[in-house]
Amino acid sequence: MAEKKSVDQITDEAIKNGGYLINVYFDLHSSSEEAVKSMMVGFLSKLSKEKGVIYAVGEIDKPMEKGEIFSTWAEVKLLAEDFSTLVRIASQYSPIGVEILRPDEVRLQAGEAQNALIDVAQTSQNFTRLIMDKVLSKEEKEKYIKKMQNRNELGKKLLEKKRQD
Repeated sequence: MAEKKSVDQITDEAIKNGGYLINVYFDLHSSSEEAVKSMMVGFLSKLSKEKGVIYAVGEIDKPMEKGEIFSTWAEVKLLAEDFSTLVRIASQYSPIGVEILRPDEVRLQAGEAQNALIDVAQTSQNFTRLIMDKVLSKEEKEKYIKKMQNRNELGKKLLEKKRQD
């Protein structure tokens, strides 16, 4: 029977293999206390299932009311497989704070840095697409789609060229 590993053992092993332990802080706002609590619980559950997240354990603060808005925040201890996961989490979820607990020094291989930058670019592209869908006319959308198709083809050509080099 396999021996169960402690949280410390899992953490140490992940960090030894390029992982990162962070505290990350998120805020949420809603029109009711129950809604904001429920949203944060669902949010933390989703976060813990993200690709590259080994574990995410959070503590949710008591919601405060200001005007007609209830707000809360959560402190989440998160263990990620690699730096690219951290970049993706930060890009997709927009935390209000991030604190790298371990390791003390961030060292990236070129491939990992490239992956992190591509994650940022993809998130930016997704955000742009969302904005474009909400703002552009049908004709402007068609032009945008053609430009993105061209961009995709240029990206493929660049990858092919890099593989040949």
